[in-house]
Amino acid sequence: MNAVDHFAALLSGEALRRLAALRVPRYEGGDGVPARRDRDVGQARGDVLARWRDDLCGLLNAMTRGELAHLARATGVAGPGRSFELRAALWDAGAALERGGATVVGALQPRPVVLGGHLVVMAPPRGLHAATDAWPRALPAPALAAPPADEPDTLDELLAAADRALGVRLGARGRDKGAWGNRAAALLGVAERGEGEPDWRGDVEVKTVPIAREPSGLWRIQEDPAIAMVGQGTGKLVRTLWLARADLPGGDATIVSWYLLEQDAHVARLHRRYLHARPKGPAGTDQRGLYLHKRFFAEAGLLATLNGS
Repeated sequence: MNAVDHFAALLSGEALRRLAALRVPRYEGGDGVPARRDRDVGQARGDVLARWRDDLCGLLNAMTRGELAHLARATGVAGPGRSFELRAALWDAGAALERGGATVVGALQPRPVVLGGHLVVMAPPRGLHAATDAWPRALPAPALAAPPADEPDTLDELLAAADRALGVRLGARGRDKGAWGNRAAALLGVAERGEGEPDWRGDVEVKTVPIAREPSGLWRIQEDPAIAMVGQGTGKLVRTLWLARADLPGGDATIVSWYLLEQDAHVARLHRRYLHARPKGPAGTDQRGLYLHKRFFAEAGLLATLNGS
């Protein structure tokens, strides 16, 4: 039995109308505009099923705590809890319903983790990443900066420099939002050229992505990283060395890990889906930048390199 079908049949008409009216973001093919709520219950249920029938996590993430609690009571899930606890418990109930008592492997029914109060399915890594002895990764101990004297000649040398950058404190950022990214790239022996091609030898783009630790110890993506200005294109993302950067007390920051991601057909689809434009630059300007939605990093495998897969 499909869990979303089952859960939708238990929701109130008001909950169904609210869910059906939620805006569909552009990365899901919508126009970002909320829909009208004045529809009958049958139409609302059909709209909810059309959007989330194959996305139990998405449906549970869209529900309010009151709706989650109602569904938990209706399905006999354990009593009151916080929203993220109810989402996790209802996912377990829905997954068990769909299994029908059978045993399935994780690849067929990947278990989500809770990040930022929402359910997130982490795809396995698709590229090279920094080694670790335990998951989730520990915050690296402070390390001394040891950048190469010259730009690395080979990819292996570039990745070795990335290993040496782990734990190096980047210092206060100041007013320049790109300061930490520039300092991180300098630790690898790579300088920003601003020539419209990837940073390292025109082959590998070096980008930082901000991460933060959850109370559970897992890492999450803190915000959508900027990729380029609108009109510059996204060709730099064909081969990207992502540096996961965590803020530290006192306004400092450090590099926790790295992930080398090469664009294949699947990653290209993710880029097209999750790149979005929004204002970028000083207040009062009409500049717009391209940003990569946080969901990209779950589906492209970076989160799994931080938390384990």
